[in-house]
This record gives sequence, structure tokens and C-alpha cells, in this order.
Amino acid sequence: MAKRDYYEVLGVPRTASADEVKQAYRRLARQYHPDVAKENPKVAEEKFKELSEAYEVLANPESRHRYDLGGPSAVESDFGPGGFGWQNFTHVSDLEDLLGSNPIFQQLFGNLGGSFGGSPFGGGRRVSSSRGSDIEMSLRLPLLAAVTGTKPTVEIPREDPCGPCRGTGAKDGTAIEVCSECGGSGQVRRVQNRGYTQLITVGQCPRCRGTGRRILERCPVCDGTGRIRSSEKIELTVPPGMEDGAVLRVPGHGLAASGRGSPGDLYVQVVFDPLPHIRREGEDAYTETKVPLGVALLGGEVTVQTIEGHAVLKVPAGTQPETQFRLRGNGFPRFRGSTRGDLIVTAHVEVPRSLSGHEKDLLREALLPGGRPIGARRDSIFRRRSS
Repeated sequence: MAKRDYYEVLGVPRTASADEVKQAYRRLARQYHPDVAKENPKVAEEKFKELSEAYEVLANPESRHRYDLGGPSAVESDFGPGGFGWQNFTHVSDLEDLLGSNPIFQQLFGNLGGSFGGSPFGGGRRVSSSRGSDIEMSLRLPLLAAVTGTKPTVEIPREDPCGPCRGTGAKDGTAIEVCSECGGSGQVRRVQNRGYTQLITVGQCPRCRGTGRRILERCPVCDGTGRIRSSEKIELTVPPGMEDGAVLRVPGHGLAASGRGSPGDLYVQVVFDPLPHIRREGEDAYTETKVPLGVALLGGEVTVQTIEGHAVLKVPAGTQPETQFRLRGNGFPRFRGSTRGDLIVTAHVEVPRSLSGHEKDLLREALLPGGRPIGARRDSIFRRRSS
């Protein structure tokens, strides 16, 4: 019987992108999984296998190219004499990425990829396809790093498969046997008769805890865990303009999965240490400075703090208290942009708390109406009245 065209099986055109092929497979896999299509699970299982065969070919650029040129005969050698079998399916993780975070689908697809030479829906030797745990950490950086960007190195814990036991937890990887209670499936099926009905439950095997195997002698290197703990140094890239509290995701650098699944991800929250008198609002920075009364009246220069150090602010004559000045381009960069925000400087005019007599006379002469001291004006008025 001639095979259906793989593109027709997945319902995509020959010009479909890799992402479109993947999305089509995920959608149809969810639709035809036997645990969902319970009306006719046998037909659904065959349909699911056909979908997976098509996806196995079209998801690989090299095999897809050969199929486009020569049709099914050009990829027959990929599967062997018996044709496509579940031992040939290498994209279990593509379903895990979609369904691993959904408890309902995680339950439905829990056995996917679990048997070699048989069906992925039960029976045979179960292999765990769970995803590894994520790692979360925080990283403190100076505020200047939000302007210049940086590439810090962080050290994270790792759990890699033990080499001597090949991750099995058994000595030399051979001191292991199939669980006698579940027959290697990792699940036990219990039937309870209640009158005219039967209650059938399927759960994790209590003897092997769902692994389908029993260790006869533990590996002395990992003490039967199948994992070796270590640490890894990773260089991160913190781009200019990153906001305080933003999170970087580093795919594949979380903890390794317990079986054939993909590792988790690393999430790093970036926290910037504040600078005194610097406040951030988006791309703009805000600061304050004191301006002596004489400089405010006559004009001059004062030094203000910036993110990168200090800058000179020119104060024009007659500057009023709480005037705001804008130093353009002295703020924070726009994220993934080429421009920077501004530094907004609020000027606090300093009024002297005490003055000498001479200073008071000078201010009276300069600022009061008529330019004469108040005392002198009072004396002249008194003399005119007396005469």
C-alpha cells in the first residue's frame, strides 16, 4: 500500500516553515492521541504513528530535502526493513515542550516514547521523558552596567548523568533487572469488581517508583542516584538599557532530566545597585544639586553627579529655586536602541543662614528699592519731621 504524502498527513503545504510543521504535528498529536480519541483508540494509535513518521522526516532538514527530491523511497533507509517504528522517533521533546507544563496533557502523554519496538502508549520498557528542573538565581550589578552593558560570569550547580553507571544508578550500568511487579512498564493495573461493574485503575508501580527496573547493586560513584553533582561557569550577556529586576532566560542550563528528557532552563534576575541621589524612570535619570545663592543670582557653574561620574552644569543668572535642567544623553540607553535618555537635575538654591553686617549692607543696597540701607532712610525721615 502506497504511503500518503507526508505533507498531506500533517496538513501543511510543501512551502511550510519548520515552525509551521512543528505546530501542525503538535495540534494533530493532541487530537489523535488514543487517550483522547477513546471512541476508537486502535485507529487513533495508527493515525498517531503515521503523524509521527511524517514529522520525523519533515522535522529534519536533511531528510526533508531527500524526501522532496525522491519521495518516500528516498528516506526508507532511515527506518530499516520494518519501516518506521517508535525506536526511530527522536522528537519526543517537541511534545514535552508543548505539554510538559499542562498537568492534563502531561498525564495523557506520560508514556510517550516509553517503549522501543512497540507502542508509545503502554507496554515495553518505560523510559522517563520528564523535563529537568529550572534554576532561578539573582545577580547584583552596579548601576553603570545598565548603561554600558556587561558580560558577567555566574556559577551554577549541575547534575549530570554518572559516567561509570551511564546514569542508571546500578554498578557498571549492568547490575539492574526488570521490575517483576510491573514487568518494566513502570505502571501497575488494578481491577476491582463492584457488582456488575469493574473499576480499573492504572498507577505508578510502588516497587520501582515508575522506573520499570530494580537496581541489584548501587553504583559506588553516585550511590545509586545516577547523577554526579558539579558546578558550571556560564557567561551571561546583560545588554545596555536593561531594567532593574528584569529576568534573563538561558535555555538548557537548568538541571538535567532524570531520563531522556531535555534539561531545564536557567533564569537570572538582574538587580542593579542604586547610586546615591540618582533615581531612574525609564530611560531618564533624576538627580538634585545645591546652587549657592550668588551663583543663582549672577550665574556660574556647579558640579552634579551622573550615572558615570560627574558633569559640569552651567547655571544661568537669575535661576529660580527648584528649576530643573536637562542634560541630554546622560540618562539610560533605550533597550536594544541606539539613543539614551536624559539626566534631569533639580536645582536647590542655598540661602545663607547668617550674614555679616557688611554683607547685609551690600544686599540692602543692591536689592532694596532706592539702593539705600533701611536705617539710613529712617534717619532722614526723622530729621525732616523734627525740623
